[in-house]
Amino acid sequence: MKRSVVALTVSLGLAAVSLPGPAAAAPIQTVKGFSQPIYSQSVTEEYRVPTRHGKIFGLVRRPVVPEGVKVPVILTYSPYNVQSRPTNLQASINDTYAGYYVPRGYARAVFDLVGTRESSGCYDYGGIRERESGADLVNFLGKQPWSNGRVGMIGASYDGTTAYAAAIEAPEHLTTIVPQVAIDRWYDYSYDGGVRRYSGFGTPLLFDFGFGATPPTGVNDPAHMAEVALTRVNPCDRVEHQIRGFGYDPVYDGFWDERDYRSKVSNVKASVLIEGGWLDTNVQPDGSLRFFQALPDDHPKKIVMGQWGHATPSLTDWRNVRHAWFDYWLLDYDGQDDDDDLPNTGVMDIPRMDTVLSGSNERIQQDTWPPVTTQSAPLRLVQGPGQGTDLGLVHGADTEFSDTNPSLGESEVTGGRCGEACVVFLGQPLSQSVRLAGTPFLDLAAMSWGPAHPAVTKVSTQFVGLLFVQTPSGSRDVITTGMLNSRNRNGPRVSEDVDAGQAYKGTLEFTDLDRLVPAGSRIGVAIASDVRFENLLPDDDPGARNRILVEHDQGLGTVLRLPVADGHAAFGL
Repeated sequence: MKRSVVALTVSLGLAAVSLPGPAAAAPIQTVKGFSQPIYSQSVTEEYRVPTRHGKIFGLVRRPVVPEGVKVPVILTYSPYNVQSRPTNLQASINDTYAGYYVPRGYARAVFDLVGTRESSGCYDYGGIRERESGADLVNFLGKQPWSNGRVGMIGASYDGTTAYAAAIEAPEHLTTIVPQVAIDRWYDYSYDGGVRRYSGFGTPLLFDFGFGATPPTGVNDPAHMAEVALTRVNPCDRVEHQIRGFGYDPVYDGFWDERDYRSKVSNVKASVLIEGGWLDTNVQPDGSLRFFQALPDDHPKKIVMGQWGHATPSLTDWRNVRHAWFDYWLLDYDGQDDDDDLPNTGVMDIPRMDTVLSGSNERIQQDTWPPVTTQSAPLRLVQGPGQGTDLGLVHGADTEFSDTNPSLGESEVTGGRCGEACVVFLGQPLSQSVRLAGTPFLDLAAMSWGPAHPAVTKVSTQFVGLLFVQTPSGSRDVITTGMLNSRNRNGPRVSEDVDAGQAYKGTLEFTDLDRLVPAGSRIGVAIASDVRFENLLPDDDPGARNRILVEHDQGLGTVLRLPVADGHAAFGL
């Protein structure tokens, strides 16, 4: 059925902060979908879908349409239904997406992840069972007699992670995915540079023993319930998940490779609309940005990154953008079939990235991440006062610090109130405003000694870097963090001790940022071992004494590399 509605393409004039750069920010381009709420009735059906790893239970709500009209599917493949809707099975299908899209000619599908709630099989902590069962489910829905053969996936957090998982299996009927604050590489969710993250929700413990071990709750099908119950008493891989997910000194091997969707991005055939948040301390912004970057330049893709945390976008026009995206890819206004004479939503013509800057709340549109103007500015860490672009030592004894137990607070570290347990380096005031956009790195050179006993020949330690901005008034704001387990200094696939008293090198990769830093501010970096904040578990092997090598100490030096998109002159670029 063809709609006679006209697409809306507009420019939003937003308040802008003056940025140094080649040109003023352009007005924001946005779009609105075509499909209108023309269907007033719907039907809901239960399904038990056979897959390679078990029967997957779910519900589909679809509009009552004229004979011959077929509809696309918007699917969420979720482990959360057992938590939020333990017995009311119908509640999972009556969400905001169903309320908005079903009247517009879409089917809404919500299915329980393999090994959770009413689905049989073993929960798999992002592994092959989740990848392949998701792909099987997509193809099943795409082949239904009421389906137009196009399936899109959407969901936040784990619900978006299953979209990545299915997409790398390239199911025939998966046309688009909209992963929201999702995990694209499970190793990065558990570890940062080999240092164990802690999301606050106990993954994988909660999912294995809370979601993956609970009995079925409400399906009126004794045979299916019996099958699910039998799989719940199966120990599956729960013990291995805990060992790998919470272990110290990890090695990236086949276990993690199976759960690395980013490395298999070349398999993805579906279009990709990614929704991430700069303030997300759970999955981290990198889970969104790295997948976007890994997709080829000619792949149909778009991303939004804004000033929200582990949540969906709060931009006022974003539902319209998402709506236009689904209309284009699932209803073909005007997507894959150029002969259908349907109008074009225009969603593929707007810039591929929307970003809202930290420090200014200005919204900027661009086609790449990082911006094409980004250059790397090397800032040396030095012993004495920093001159030019150097960062000078302002807290620490001869650039040395000791591991601590218990760990320090973030404000203690940045404020230099940590005694001999941290070192702090600070630059000169910036001559102009600067936009930092991309990935900062700390090329670290260090030496370590054993816990209180220099005779100890093998040691390990973990480094936590806090990149901060100091305002002219002296207050300090941490803008991103990076970590490194010294045993993983040569990459995640290797775990090896360091030799006491011997210099070694490693790189701390900070979480990406898009930040406006005002003129007169100072850039600083603090380095410690254990710092209390949401995503770090304390070191289980404390006590090492560490020295940061600066300038030409031992023939080495430590350098902070900043991604500078605007204000290059402040760093002599």
